[in-house]
Amino acid sequence: MKPMRHHLDLQAKVSLVLVAVIIPTFLIFTIAENKVMQPILEEEIRQIGITSGKNLASEIVSSRLLSLPNPTPMVEARLQDLLYSQPNIVRIDVIARDASGLPKVVGSNIEEEPGAPQPTFPLVDVVTSEFRLDDTGMGFWEIQVPIEQKSRDQHGPRKLLGAVHVVISTKLVARIVNTLWKTTATAAAFSVVTLILALGYFLRKAIANDRRLREAESHNLQLAEQLHDTQRQLMNTEKLAVMGQLTASFAHEIGTPLNAIGGHLQLLQEELGASGDATRKGTAGRIEIINGQLSKIEEIVKGFLHSTAKPVSQRQLVDLNRLVDRTLGILKPRVDSLRVEVRRTFDRDMGPLRLVPLDMEQVILNLLNNSLDGLRAKSHIREKSRLLLEVSTKLEEFEGKHWAQLSVYDTGEGIRRADLNNVLKPFFTTKRPGEGTGLGLTICQQLVHKYGGTFDIDSKEGAWTKVILRLPYHELGIGKELA
Repeated sequence: MKPMRHHLDLQAKVSLVLVAVIIPTFLIFTIAENKVMQPILEEEIRQIGITSGKNLASEIVSSRLLSLPNPTPMVEARLQDLLYSQPNIVRIDVIARDASGLPKVVGSNIEEEPGAPQPTFPLVDVVTSEFRLDDTGMGFWEIQVPIEQKSRDQHGPRKLLGAVHVVISTKLVARIVNTLWKTTATAAAFSVVTLILALGYFLRKAIANDRRLREAESHNLQLAEQLHDTQRQLMNTEKLAVMGQLTASFAHEIGTPLNAIGGHLQLLQEELGASGDATRKGTAGRIEIINGQLSKIEEIVKGFLHSTAKPVSQRQLVDLNRLVDRTLGILKPRVDSLRVEVRRTFDRDMGPLRLVPLDMEQVILNLLNNSLDGLRAKSHIREKSRLLLEVSTKLEEFEGKHWAQLSVYDTGEGIRRADLNNVLKPFFTTKRPGEGTGLGLTICQQLVHKYGGTFDIDSKEGAWTKVILRLPYHELGIGKELA
């Protein structure tokens, strides 16, 4: 029961906060709205009064009502029509000059009591309006509109015939403001009740889901750990695939000199049975050939041991040009078997970079292998296609910084435009099942980003592919800088 009481207390506290915040907010908003709307509505009422007075004045002039011997019946008929269409007008009077030239009321909707003094209104030649309050505090506009007859001459003076006196109440404004207050109060109360009910529902739902949420979080952590382990295993698989390629290259490279040695040893055995100086000279030459082939095997083994040695995790000074050359040497059997033309364009002025050697070896080997895969696929489709692999390095200034750039270009089968946005995603591959893990380019990009570099790839299907990676030379490089 204690936990439930705790949550109910929380709900009560939040409900009080909602009441304390929402109701004052509604009230402040309503007050501000009234302060803005009330003058606007009062101005609208004034314009209605002025427009009504002008329309009546124009009708009186056009109908020549003031020229009649007794204009009062006709004028008051017009007043009744106007009052019917404008219920906010509480009083309207038409004033004209009498025979002596003094203002006189010739029509009104108010019937004065017998014996009471007749109200007098001045004749005005411009529209006037004044806001006043009656005895009850209710506001009204008192408006005077002149009745003028235009001169036949467009620029001639106008003749003042009389005036229209209009009193229009702003009671409608008060009713609108009062309705707004009631609507706001109702909306505030409804909102508070609705929010409290919704809050109670969601709090109960949150409490009920709390345990399941914790269980789901624990399960997600386990899945994340499993995913991390799987990714690590796949990356190891990618590395093993690279090692397999190195082993195949190693076997191919050693096979040629071993065959040569075996042949010459067989000839030596045959020649040892013979005698003579010529035979001994031939034997010495063959021994020299065997020593040369053994030296070549020794170089190949050293290179292979260097490539497969325990990786160095610390950064070292790495000559990018030499690293590319060595990697191309490892892949030479595959290059020769495909009859690929290799072009090297190196910037010899570029100094070494401070990197982990194995990182860059893996990047270069993956890029070159991908290019050779594309060239092999194209050679199967078009037997007489020109197969070109071009690798270049250079120093350049890009986006205001100095960069060491490595470019790998091939005329292989290329990549479909629809796949270009996906080739850097983990596990995406355009190769056939069993030929790739879909992690090669992903690992390359991650290793380049590790050093603050950029990794870009572009391609045209059936024509070419170009990969450009840039490493920050101003941070990683030493030696000669860009001019």
